[in-house]
Amino acid sequence: MTIATAFAAPTKFSTSNAEMRIRVLNLYRRYLRHSRSFVNNYDLDVPASQVKTKVRQEFERHRFVDDLAVKNVLYMKAQMEFQELVNFWKQTCHVMKYFEPYQSYDNTATDSFVQKFLKGTS
Repeated sequence: MTIATAFAAPTKFSTSNAEMRIRVLNLYRRYLRHSRSFVNNYDLDVPASQVKTKVRQEFERHRFVDDLAVKNVLYMKAQMEFQELVNFWKQTCHVMKYFEPYQSYDNTATDSFVQKFLKGTS
């Protein structure tokens, strides 16, 4: 059993890039430390190393954001996502969406009717 507020972080607006960098690195380390528990709790059929790689990719996607206000919003979203993962508020299918290739959404011409229906594009 998890306590809902165990991993909650207060909403705090970072006023400098240096402060934001420290907060993001700490959050990144928390994700990496919990990667094995994500695999075990959600019964994922991917190794913990692949989870760590995916976490790194998600953080790298926003690496070159310059606006501090945008960084604050991205940090809060990542913090909320972490809390939902740790507290087991997601289902396995929600977690596995992170491991789908992005190009799978672009192949609507070659998909069968059932694949289009399941994606909601038919």
